[in-house]
Amino acid sequence: MAGLDLDELFDKYEGYYTPIVRVEVGGKDISTDKKFPLTIGTISVEVTSDFKASIAEFTLLGTYSTSTGNFYTSDFKKNIFIGSTVTIYMGHGSSMTEVFKGFISGVNFEFDQADLESTCVRITAMDVKGIMMANNSSKRLKANYYSDAVKEILDNAPYQNLKNNDGIVSITVADTPDKPMGGGAGQSPDNRLEMVAESDYEFVVKAAKKFNFEFFSVGGNIVFRKAKSNTQEIGQFFPHASIIRYNIGYDITGVVGEVRVRTLDIGKASKIEVKKKNSNKFSLGSKAKPLIKDQTFVYIDSAIESQSDAQNRAEYILEETSYRLGTLNMTLRGIPELVPGRFIVLKNFGDGASNKFYITDVIHEFSGYEYTTTIIGKASTL
Repeated sequence: MAGLDLDELFDKYEGYYTPIVRVEVGGKDISTDKKFPLTIGTISVEVTSDFKASIAEFTLLGTYSTSTGNFYTSDFKKNIFIGSTVTIYMGHGSSMTEVFKGFISGVNFEFDQADLESTCVRITAMDVKGIMMANNSSKRLKANYYSDAVKEILDNAPYQNLKNNDGIVSITVADTPDKPMGGGAGQSPDNRLEMVAESDYEFVVKAAKKFNFEFFSVGGNIVFRKAKSNTQEIGQFFPHASIIRYNIGYDITGVVGEVRVRTLDIGKASKIEVKKKNSNKFSLGSKAKPLIKDQTFVYIDSAIESQSDAQNRAEYILEETSYRLGTLNMTLRGIPELVPGRFIVLKNFGDGASNKFYITDVIHEFSGYEYTTTIIGKASTL
């Protein structure tokens, strides 16, 4: 997916005049159920490339009897089973696109005597990370390298069950730097990695931070890869009527000019140190640079075992601190094609406002008469 154009999207979605949605549970459209078709009230979907789970919430209307005081649960219970797969599509006019894939993690029956029209069943769904956060293990893995360990974890029964039920579409795991070229055949099993009182999610995130990787799921596609490695822009956006509001800001608080990572190589009785300079542009003028260039972040970690480990950690820390500089929060008419984990370029918004941002979160909201998409992004430089 690349090259989104707001004019083309305006035409595709027929002027954003009529929002439409579809929710499938277990692969079936719940609004066309022959026994008890359900009506969607509101939908909120937050898809993220950060280290947190993507989540969706939607309400089901017409599920309560004012005469008996009962919910019609027996008529639609198959559509609210916890653990069932959920796929959400959103769009306008006659076109819609998938925006979320996960599983039902929570069901709430909400009643308000003062506002019976708001009485509903609220469904919460999460992506695969919701399952990964649940367990806690201390065990030795078969894998000698972190990328192989991630593959081993995602090959376990809970995730394969989701894959068999279309809750997971694909799993892409890039090799981590600790894995030598050629796959490392013949390595001793004594190098096998261990999980120590941690969940699958905690282990994978630990691996991601160790090597400056990112781990997220979009549309049931699980990705474990070098951070921001997909440099292809999802689109170049110009000022347009499809944009409802935006807030673009820059703040040098917490931004440093240099990162130093230190540890001790016990075997060689020598110090390991890696320095990384921040050479980015921090403002439209020349006042910010002198304030930042002498600010240093020193990180000391005995778990770092080699120069390459220190290098990877320094890259991760510098990237995290650098991307604190610029922030983007933009709400548009609903565009389901927008996804996290991609870059977007704003042009002709004026100096400073025009910049390249990495999208970390995409929020889709539907209220019955309006569908909007909010993108949250960050930038490391002007």
